[in-house]
Amino acid sequence: MANGRKVSAVDIKRLWYTDPMDNANDVALTYSALKEAIAKATEIENVHQDTWQIEEGEPSQDFYKNQLTNSTYRKGSKTMGDVTFAFTIGRYDFTTKAALMGGTVSEDGKSWARQRGVTDVNKMLIALTEDDVYCVIPVAAISAREANTDGAIGIAVQGTMMEPSSKNVDPEYWFDGQE
Repeated sequence: MANGRKVSAVDIKRLWYTDPMDNANDVALTYSALKEAIAKATEIENVHQDTWQIEEGEPSQDFYKNQLTNSTYRKGSKTMGDVTFAFTIGRYDFTTKAALMGGTVSEDGKSWARQRGVTDVNKMLIALTEDDVYCVIPVAAISAREANTDGAIGIAVQGTMMEPSSKNVDPEYWFDGQE
């Protein structure tokens, strides 16, 4: 069994988004595929202070008690918690706003218009931590909104891990960036 470097995935150093890996023909994410994805990705250049986090919700499971002994004798179905990347972009252009919130940008890039109705945005999210760990969600459902952040309007983003269409692609990857 290989013994890799021990990591803590400390804070955030760099962050990107790109098209999701949501094609039935996609193959598993590898170091070289990650490098290719980063090359075509858009880097987020401003994450507002103390807003970055990766969070996994607690799983829930049903347990059943024996009424005679009051002891658990059986467990039911288990539901895993959602994995999310959350952050607020403090300074952005309208192209970034449209990519994460939907809507349209004028040709000169000087205006943005919200689209009507519900927006459905999916992206691949790639984070590089301060201790050089790449954390990747190949298919993330993006929920983004305008949010007051210390007197300015930031873009609060939550990317929730989705199950990829391809059976070859796993829903989350971590890579040692020192490789």
